[in-house]
Amino acid sequence: MAGGGQTQLADPLIGQNHFTAVRWGLAGIVALGHVWLLTVGPEPLQIHGWLASYMAVNGFFVLSGLLIAKSLHTRRNLGAYAQSRILRIYPALIVVMVAFLLVFMPLFSHEELTRSRFLSAGLYVLKVLAMGDHASQPAHIYADNLETVFNDPLWTIRYELAAYILAAIAFIFGFANGRIRVLMTYLAVQSAYVYFATAHQDSDLHVNLMPMLRLSSSFLLGMLLWHWREFRRPPIWAIAGLATLFGLFGGSFLGEIFANWALTAIILRLGLPKKANARIAGIPDYSYGIYIWHFPVMQSLLVWQSDLNPLTLLAVSTPVYLSIAAISWHFIEKPALAFKTAPQTRNRKSKTLASQAQTLSPASSIEGDAQ
Repeated sequence: MAGGGQTQLADPLIGQNHFTAVRWGLAGIVALGHVWLLTVGPEPLQIHGWLASYMAVNGFFVLSGLLIAKSLHTRRNLGAYAQSRILRIYPALIVVMVAFLLVFMPLFSHEELTRSRFLSAGLYVLKVLAMGDHASQPAHIYADNLETVFNDPLWTIRYELAAYILAAIAFIFGFANGRIRVLMTYLAVQSAYVYFATAHQDSDLHVNLMPMLRLSSSFLLGMLLWHWREFRRPPIWAIAGLATLFGLFGGSFLGEIFANWALTAIILRLGLPKKANARIAGIPDYSYGIYIWHFPVMQSLLVWQSDLNPLTLLAVSTPVYLSIAAISWHFIEKPALAFKTAPQTRNRKSKTLASQAQTLSPASSIEGDAQ
């Protein structure tokens, strides 16, 4: 690794880890926040105004940045990289959107389902799959609910794909190939986010620019940790110190930065133990299914029983969306990932990209980490 001298044996990221379990936890926190959002309003799980579900999304992007940086620097094949990203995101997303068209809309629409409305719904599905606006669905299927959006968590997926593309471009042109370069990029994006968040609060830029800056800074924090491996297993005193900084200054304009740092330290501590538990490391990755299915499941239950309180909705919905997430993983996501190019084939095709990154030292890759 440029600027690092990274070795496989010293690297806690090369080997079994608990990041799948961490992703379960982050997805569960997002779902828990939506239990309140869909029944009574904003969730009570917050510190200094920073919602737990909001921070969990940031945590997803930090973890994604770390694993994507690992994928780029160990595989060195942009074709295989693109293939992996598409196979990880799209099969399950396509199923969710087909379910909207064929299941959720016929069951919960408040309008007569004419041919023109089905056509409009089909165009909406294509728009979402093309990473367009997810919130303007036709047919008004949840018109009487507190929130009327079909699947609000889908808004982050377009930013995830944008991060994948920008990371690959940065890798090609060398901006992601050294710890100082990545550090400077992180500081620039993080500074821009803080500036626009404080100086242009009423600007129209907030609609599109602010989510991109927010999630990109989290993603770059994860990429930074690939290069600075000495920070990947923070001691307890470091976590306590970061938590204290957040406790003291979390209400300031730097509050989200301190929150991200403290959350990242916790994620690393939980995800990269000194000795991984084989059972924890081997659990199936239902996190994506939980993330993209919990919202429409909760919305649908509220159509049938609109007066559910948060805890009742949690108890009733969790077995349903967990079951769907399990089906999604075992019958859609995991089989789709099996179509990824075999490592031996990737190695034969990666000479060109390897020459572009010849200053980087090789390290083993673990296929599941950056799925």
